[in-house]
Amino acid sequence: MPVARLKVDLEVQGQGSIRVSHLVSASFDESGYLDHYELATATTDQAFPISTTTGVATIQAFYIFSDQTITIRQVAGDTGESITANRPYIVFGTSRTALLLSNASGSTANVRIWAAGT
Repeated sequence: MPVARLKVDLEVQGQGSIRVSHLVSASFDESGYLDHYELATATTDQAFPISTTTGVATIQAFYIFSDQTITIRQVAGDTGESITANRPYIVFGTSRTALLLSNASGSTANVRIWAAGT
């Protein structure tokens, strides 16, 4: 069974390294990566085709990177999670069966998504 590992090292600019290092890992059955997913501006709650794109039915870990600020939610009506432009968004230890993407940035968002799970 494949294992995803995320290593976090904390450094504060101007103060050097701080001795904070953390390793998170998760086992999964399937994973998939989409290098270029275009999300048009003014899109609200567009369902990301998880199972057909990645082979994953239930997401246990995921990574999203977008060049525009976007919002994700699991189901319509949920409070959205904002994904800031040009910053990675990483979640481990979740159980999601859907990802709804919204883009109100004014520009098409170029999104990279990696998802792993069962």
